[in-house]
Amino acid sequence: MTRLAYLFVGVIAACSYYHTTYLFDVGSGSDGGGSDECTGATYDPCTDNSQCMSMQCHDYRGAGIEVCTVSCTPGDNSTCPVDATGMNGECNSMGNCKPAQASSCTR
Repeated sequence: MTRLAYLFVGVIAACSYYHTTYLFDVGSGSDGGGSDECTGATYDPCTDNSQCMSMQCHDYRGAGIEVCTVSCTPGDNSTCPVDATGMNGECNSMGNCKPAQASSCTR
C-alpha cells in the first residue's frame, strides 16, 4: 500500500510541473523569433540609410551583415548598445557600432 501511495504522489508531482519561458527585447524591435518586422532600430538589417532611425546603414562585409548602426567612441565598446547576443557591440576605429550578429527581424 505504501508503494502505491508513493507512486500516486510521484504521478501527481510529474503532472503538475510548471515551466515558464521569458523572452526579452534587446532593443531591436524583435523578440528573437524572427517573425517581427524591423523597426529601423540599431542592429536591424538594412540596405539603405533611410531604413534606419539613426540614418546610418553600414555594410560589414567581413562579417557578412548590413545593419543599422550608431556612432560611438572608437575603442570603447561600452558606448555601443547591446546586440542580439546580449553583449555590447564593438566600436570600430570609424566610430561605428558593429554587432556580433544582426537582429532577427524581417523587412
